[in-house]
Amino acid sequence: MTGPVEPPSRLLSGDHRGLDREFEEFQAAAGYGRDRRQQIFARFAAGLRRHIEVEERLLFPAFGEGDPSHRHLVDLMLDEHRRIEGILDRIRLRLETGPTSTEDLESELVNVLWAHNVREEGSVYPWFDTHLPEERIREVTRALRDPDPPGRAPEGP
Repeated sequence: MTGPVEPPSRLLSGDHRGLDREFEEFQAAAGYGRDRRQQIFARFAAGLRRHIEVEERLLFPAFGEGDPSHRHLVDLMLDEHRRIEGILDRIRLRLETGPTSTEDLESELVNVLWAHNVREEGSVYPWFDTHLPEERIREVTRALRDPDPPGRAPEGP
């Protein structure tokens, strides 16, 4: 028997807060050695990529199809996801090959993520609370908690 489902807005917003804490841990590790910073960043980036993948695979299609007027917002969110992934790649590359300082890229990521999360939590996530079927909510919950959800592409080098 399964228990009650957590509202998607609470689940997804909670995941945002957890990712925020992981990113803050990475930022606080500025004085650590390169290997340790890479480990912390890799954990954060994997969690953020999992969150993005769950949204794109399980949530955004329902949001866009549920109301055609949402299509523009979905396209904006997808564009922001690509920007976020690009910044993650640039941070990873700098940690691997360049100077250890990533403050400029961290600021860029924070700016994009902050606006993106506000938009999701204010406009998109509340819609899920009233429109997603319970089984889809359970699928989202499983996917966010599974470190390697089905359908997720493996990360590149």
